[in-house]
Parts: sequence; C-alpha cells; structure tokens
Amino acid sequence: MDSATVPVPDPIGPETLPLKSDKDSALPSYTESTDSQTKDTTRPSIGMGKEDVMKYSNTPFWRGFRWTLLILLVAGWLALLGASIGLIVVSPRCLPWWQQSVVYQIYPRSFLDGKNPADGIGDFAGITEKLDYIKDLGVGAILLNSIYKSPNKDFGYDVSDLNDVNEDFGTMEEFQELLDAAHERNLKVILDFVPNQASIESDLFKQSQAALGGENEDLLNAFTWADTIPNNWVSVYDGPAWTYDQTRRQYYLHQFSKFQPDLNLEDELVTQYLEDAIDSWFSRGVDGLNIQGTQFLFEGPIYKDEPVIDPSDPMLQQYDSLQHDYTSDYGGVHSLLNNWREGIFFRYSTAGTYRLLMTDSDANSTYLGTYYGSGDNPEADIAQNYNLIQIGDFYGDGGLTRGADIDELVRDWLNNIPDGKWPSFQLGNHQVRRIASRLSNTYVKAANMLLLTLPGTPICYYGDEIGMQDIKNLTRDDVKDIKGLNRQDDWQQKTRDPQRGPMQWNDSANAGFTEADDPWLPMANNYQTVNVKVQLDQEFSPLEVFRELVAFRADNRAFLSTKIDMLEHEGQITAYIRRSSEQTEEFLVVISWSEVFRYYDLFNKNKNLPLPLEGFVRVATHDVEAGERVQLNKLGLLGGQGMIIELIK
Repeated sequence: MDSATVPVPDPIGPETLPLKSDKDSALPSYTESTDSQTKDTTRPSIGMGKEDVMKYSNTPFWRGFRWTLLILLVAGWLALLGASIGLIVVSPRCLPWWQQSVVYQIYPRSFLDGKNPADGIGDFAGITEKLDYIKDLGVGAILLNSIYKSPNKDFGYDVSDLNDVNEDFGTMEEFQELLDAAHERNLKVILDFVPNQASIESDLFKQSQAALGGENEDLLNAFTWADTIPNNWVSVYDGPAWTYDQTRRQYYLHQFSKFQPDLNLEDELVTQYLEDAIDSWFSRGVDGLNIQGTQFLFEGPIYKDEPVIDPSDPMLQQYDSLQHDYTSDYGGVHSLLNNWREGIFFRYSTAGTYRLLMTDSDANSTYLGTYYGSGDNPEADIAQNYNLIQIGDFYGDGGLTRGADIDELVRDWLNNIPDGKWPSFQLGNHQVRRIASRLSNTYVKAANMLLLTLPGTPICYYGDEIGMQDIKNLTRDDVKDIKGLNRQDDWQQKTRDPQRGPMQWNDSANAGFTEADDPWLPMANNYQTVNVKVQLDQEFSPLEVFRELVAFRADNRAFLSTKIDMLEHEGQITAYIRRSSEQTEEFLVVISWSEVFRYYDLFNKNKNLPLPLEGFVRVATHDVEAGERVQLNKLGLLGGQGMIIELIK
C-alpha cells in the first residue's frame, strides 16, 4: 500500500451507525471512502501543513496576487500623500496669532472704573467687565499700557517694581482674573514692558544709592552715576539729563524725568532683574511684551557732548536742540533684543503660546527696520512704526491731510522694512493727540479704513473706534501729566492728558466711565453724542464701520498678506490694491481726504496695471449699499468717504 494513502481506522463500524435523519444531513458522512479524507495538496485547504502552504504560496498565481495587492497599497498611499501635499500647497498658510489679530491698545487708568466703591480710576475689574465688548469688535489681542507698581509721577512709567502691579488698578489676583477671562474669549494679552528706567522710590534705586561704601556694593552700578555733570545731554522731558542725589552725593542719569533714573543695562544684575521680571509675567500666561523706550536702552561714553543743532537757539535745554548721537539707538540694543528673543521668549514660545516681542521707538523708519534683526539673529516680531501719527494737526486742532502725504508715509515704512518681516500701523496712542482731533471727526471712519486695510498688524487706541476726541476743556488745575506739570507757559501743548480721557460708554454722568463724582480726568465735551451706546447697531456709525472692517479683514486673505499696489491718482485720495496668492479676489481701497464731493478717474490713471473698468462695493464708510456696481473711471466720493471695491476681472 502506498505510504501516502495509509487509511485511518474507522472507530465505528458501518454496521453500528445510526440511521441519518434529515436533521443530520448537513453533517459529514462517516461512510464516505477513506480516500476522500486524504489531504489534497493541489489546492489550498484548511489544515494544510506549513510546508504545503509554503509550496502552494510560491505558485505563479499567488506570487502575482501578492504583488498586485502590494502595488495597490503603495499606489493608494502615494495618492493619499500627494493629495495631502496638494492640500497643504493650495491651502492658505496658517498665520501666527499676532499676524491675524487687530490689537486694541488700552490705557488702563481711563478705560472703566470697575471698583466698588468707585474711585474715578480705571482698573483691571473694569477691563474684565468690558472684555465681551472688546471681543465683539473682532480684535484678537489687547495691549495694556504700563500696569506696574508705581508712585505715579509718570503714571506707571516710573516703575518701582516690575514684578508687581499698580494698586490703583487692583491686585495681582485681579490681574490674573483679567488674563484668564481674556484667554477664555481667545483674546491674547500684551503688556508694555519698561526696561529703561525705574522709580527713585524703587528698592533697586535705594540700594544703589546706599551702595557706595555700603552693604550693596553689587548694585553700585545698577544706575549710571557721575561725580559731576559730565556732558550736555538733555532729558526727553527737557532740562538736564542729570540730577544730584543727596544720599550718594553723585549725579544720576535720567533720559526722562528726574523721578525716573535710567537703569544701567550693561550691568549683569540689572539684566538678570529684567529677565526675572519677564519670566514672572510669562509664567502667569502673558502672551507678549512691548519693549518701551527701545531707542533709549543704551548710552555712549558719558564724557562726550552731543552735537548742538543750532548754537544760536535760545532753547538749548530742550530735547530737540541736540543731535542724539550717544543717547538714542546706541550699541547694545540689538544684542539685548536678540538675547531675549532667542532666550526667554523662545523658551516660553516652544512650551505653549508664541510670545510676541514688540518694540516701541519713534526712531526713523530706516533705523526701525533694524529692530527686526536678521535671519541668524532675530529680534522683534513687530517694530512699531508711528508714521501715521504724523497725519493731521500735531496739537489736535482739526487739521487736514492730502492723499499724497498719506502715500508717502505708507511707502516710507513699507520700503524700509526688511524683506519677509511683518509691518504694523497705528493712528494714535497715549503719547499723541487723537486722530479724531488731529483730523476732525469727519475723517474718523476714513482713517480707520486706512488703518484696517494696510498690510500688517493694525493697532487701535481705545476710543478711536467711536471717534473719541481729545479733552478740550482742561484747565491748569486738571493737569496730571508730568510733561504738562513741568511747564508753565506752554503746558497745553506739552501735556498728554487730552488723549488719555476716560472712555465714553454712554450718555450718563461721566459717560458711564465711573460712578464716582470725580473721574481722574474730566470727560470730553461731546460724550453725550459720541459714545458706544449711541453707536451700537447704528448703520454707518464709526463703531459699526470699524466692526465691519475688522470682520472683512479677517475673512479675506488679501488683507492678511503684505502685498499692496499703491495707485496713481488725482486729488485728495489714497488708493491701493490688496491681493494675495491665496485668494482669487482682488480689492481696491479708495479713501477721500477732500472736503467736498468729487469724481475720480482711477481707470485711466493706472493703465500700467491695468485696472478693470468696474467693481462691486463690499464695504463703505457712508450710505452705499454692499454689492453696488461702480465705475472706476468716474468714481464719486464724499469728503471723508472710503470704499473697499472688489474688482471685476
């Protein structure tokens, strides 16, 4: 008998098998030939041995089948990968939060008095109470002017402790509540940071005062001291930049007031003090810092005079009488900014939310551009520029501007910013007169359209969204600002109080800013007609136009790019095209600075582009319906009117 077909003994003889019922018909028959139970190795079957399986799997059919499956799998994976790469390529680049956001700048003392009982001073509780209003504006971040512990000689810019808050605004716990509540609403929080100077009442200054031959010799050079006045340097607030200290019997340097001695940033203990302060705010969750007085952080040799611009000028004790070769933008600034950006800012950015580094300096555009650093040595993310602050009358007496002047200010900054860096624009802050006073209220909506449609990050000063004007009814007794208090004859020109007026929330007593009888500054005269309540949901009000512009900017990538084409034009207008490679639509922004209605021909003035003949109005400052068709060779604009027009290709 062949060994391969040895029969298996039948345990039950056929004669003993029970009869099968229909129920059992599906079961295998034990009476089948034993040959049928012999394994068939010519086709796959359950129970094959390993050697048989291997032999069978190597047949041409199964080898081809496996290769087909593998090729299909790889092809599918490659198709999925290609589709993913394609989506990444064609999808808009995800911008960091500080490039997407409109930044809303708040002077905390003037925003809202949220205390109980009220004391006439804005505070953390007041800002927290109004976060929903801020969120409804569409902005993505708030920038708080100085909140640090201070004796308030310069309202927070004479810092007595960088690690603590001004008690006028509340406690550290209340600040943390504000920070957490902002984050719950997806609002970022940026703080002014003041590294250039301290207060004469700070522990740091007191220890340095006593360090000469005393216990604190390590703080001997925390500030800049001299036995005699060593040079002709002048304070930004006018007068000598040196003041005699009776305790130490030396002179100390102060680029601002005598109450604000300059820190010596060449001293390692000082830079460590500053970095510890940065660490404390970032550990709490603050999203960015605005480095105040960047241009003043370092000085040159103190025994060198600065050149006098006009020796015959009788006002040689004023800041503008000198050329500031040794006290402005001197060496060391870039190294410090780079150390912070690649050091503590980087460490916190990699551990969570990106930490923004902004600089605050009124240097010219050429030098401002250097604050960005380079690819190998990055510094600021945003170097604030103040070109648009030059629009209108400097003293807030309702001046005019020209389209050509606006064009020049915009081009000056965009031509000086390094390639690949991110610009910013702003119309005002607590240092300069409000835009609604520099230009008059007629042009508020036009100015905000300019701000919110230019490339980069717009920074809006609180109240500008409703067209708040300067306080015009100030008396000498009302003055709180040190720059005004220092002057007798020209205090009205020097004081910064007018642009720091309390926010105008409604038409009730004190504009809803405080329930106290006396706010820290008087209200502007027009608060009963210019306030948030009266403008809410009022079509074409400054507030509603502002909100519409912010929303339109967020929804259209053309306004989140850095591409801009400034157009040739006639008369008192500004005109430019915003586009993006990530959006097919292109938009014309045209704004009139004229005093009267006029027609403008942009179509024939810009044959080099060229422009289409027609477009659809998407956003307007005045009573023009969205979707209205307009002709670009005969575009009619009122004085102070602006439009965003989608071009018809």
